[in-house]
Amino acid sequence: MTSAIYPMTAPAHAVTDRWTRAALSCKPANHARAEAGARLAYQAAGEAEPARFLWCPSPPAAIEHLQRLLDDGHRPLVGSVRRGNLNRSLTAARAPIWEHTSERDQVTAFGDFHQFMEWTGYYGEQRYDGVEARYDLMEHPYRCNPVTEAERTVLEPVLDTVRRVYDLVHAPIWSTIDRSLTAGYIMRSAWFWDAERSIVDQDDEGHAVVRYCLDPHDWFFEAAWTYYPDWLVLATIDTYQKVFGSAPDAAWEGCRDVALAAGPWWPLTGVAVLTERPTVLRIDAHGRLHAEDEPAVVWPDGSRMWARNGTLLPPP
Repeated sequence: MTSAIYPMTAPAHAVTDRWTRAALSCKPANHARAEAGARLAYQAAGEAEPARFLWCPSPPAAIEHLQRLLDDGHRPLVGSVRRGNLNRSLTAARAPIWEHTSERDQVTAFGDFHQFMEWTGYYGEQRYDGVEARYDLMEHPYRCNPVTEAERTVLEPVLDTVRRVYDLVHAPIWSTIDRSLTAGYIMRSAWFWDAERSIVDQDDEGHAVVRYCLDPHDWFFEAAWTYYPDWLVLATIDTYQKVFGSAPDAAWEGCRDVALAAGPWWPLTGVAVLTERPTVLRIDAHGRLHAEDEPAVVWPDGSRMWARNGTLLPPP
């Protein structure tokens, strides 16, 4: 799946191909590589390594196990082991670009970035604390460096292409899984983007950069983005490394290895929950989930979903 909208350089094409292939892969999971990557991610986050790895044959099965583990008192570590590691690496990769940007271009980037965040409503998510107290928007901006025009020009086509895999393939799958939960927000503690204090975490560099480059709206709160946006954030970091020549912090390497070796995963205290990839994933020429008289998605435990032209169908 390649972008038909934007031109891309050869290094950008390589990054796009790497992460779209990872998101659509049906190869058997490499358990050894995934577990080694998970240990590395725990170490980079300053967390104790998991005492065990729980391999689940499908995302629906993983969600069931996650519910039980959370009920048993295992603390979720998504915020530190996945999101925190990726944010640190992204910050390290972006810093040299900002340092070498002229003062004039920095001022322009700052104005464009924060105007975008306010006028598209993203600061609006932070405007009210409780019921009546209005935030001062200038006191509560995103605290990362604004995205320069050079960064956005390179990132936009890469992220747009990877994003379409979410929109066309993973969004319907995760929406179905999410609707199967018995109570709304039951898995909130295992979400990626969520912060307990506010909808938007002002220190979340990945969130800010992706939003600015893609101008996403409501779909940012779809289940696919809530549970597993890692491929897209990893593609962002990889773009800085391969295209800009920046050196990200090594913290991302563990998350990268898990993403390239297995399906979605969740770190918790004492246990890391990992999933197998689907054995079958059928898409049409437009990249949509599609199969005529057979399941469009099948996992090793027999879980399956039917879809036609991108629309999920009830089981026959």
